Amino acid sequence: SSGINAEWPLRPGSNAFKTPEVMRLFAKQEPAQLRTLLTQLDRDVVLGKRTAEESKQDKIEILTALKKLGQQISNDEELFLQSSVNLQTVSSGEVVGDHVLGLVQNKS
Repeated sequence: SSGINAEWPLRPGSNAFKTPEVMRLFAKQEPAQLRTLLTQLDRDVVLGKRTAEESKQDKIEILTALKKLGQQISNDEELFLQSSVNLQTVSSGEVVGDHVLGLVQNKS
């Protein structure tokens, strides 16, 4: 088991962080944990537990969170995002990301 909860798959076309685990790790500013989730996701595809199509939205969400946290992503990851996400979806995700981050920072 990858440790990802039942709500892990995102609905197609979602434009915000829908996965509780990604939201939590983004809010806590834990890019290493997000990278671990990404690795688990890729492993599950290789092992046949999920299809590449099933994991696409999840990967978009994790990479968007990493970028929003100021983390470097690889050229391949950047190309994946550019080919998978339209500008509106990225912008909406970033707005939601700012809101979540703002809530966490205001509690500090």
